Amino acid sequence: MAATPMSPSVQLHHRNYTLVYAPTQLHRLGMTPGFEHRWQQAHSQILDIAAHCHGLAAHGLTVYRTLADGFQAHQNVDTAELQFLMSTASTPERLAFAPLLQTIFDRYFADKAAGKQVANGEIILILIDNEPTDRLAIAKQIVAASHKLDHGDELGIGWLQVGDDYITRGFLVTLDDHLRTNGAKFDIVDHKSIEQTAHDLDSFLMEVLKD
Repeated sequence: MAATPMSPSVQLHHRNYTLVYAPTQLHRLGMTPGFEHRWQQAHSQILDIAAHCHGLAAHGLTVYRTLADGFQAHQNVDTAELQFLMSTASTPERLAFAPLLQTIFDRYFADKAAGKQVANGEIILILIDNEPTDRLAIAKQIVAASHKLDHGDELGIGWLQVGDDYITRGFLVTLDDHLRTNGAKFDIVDHKSIEQTAHDLDSFLMEVLKD
């Protein structure tokens, strides 16, 4: 007898939720009017996403925020704490994400091997406004992680673009659309602009899992 598919509500519960807050000092010639206010404009939507994920997560959110030399982890974060973390985050000129992703993947697979991972897996949401400095390493890490998964719904990575920088958008489209052709076992990446998440957060999170 075939297993009954889980409803979206059930699939989104019993997960860990990780949020990466990664603002930079990105400035380019020809940016659209108001681009410099991109994070302020996205502030309420980020809090809505965090509050929704917090309601689904049994132990609060894991949050990584930018420091001058990388990222700092914070456990069991609620939305009030997130507001403080966002207000005190650094804004470097560029960011490398491969070391951070390796940290997140290592923790995830260590917990899984030890039987400590929650039943349905994890969703990682990365708020980004600038193209990473290590594009190729990021793609290789995600491909490698996909081969350690038992099924495609176990781990989802949602890249959320803040602002409309075209170079950043090009990186995210390439990462999303070509993961399988680059050797991934499962397509575990989805990308959206922050504005595209506003209407139905459950549907957005399901798309992260089932892109």
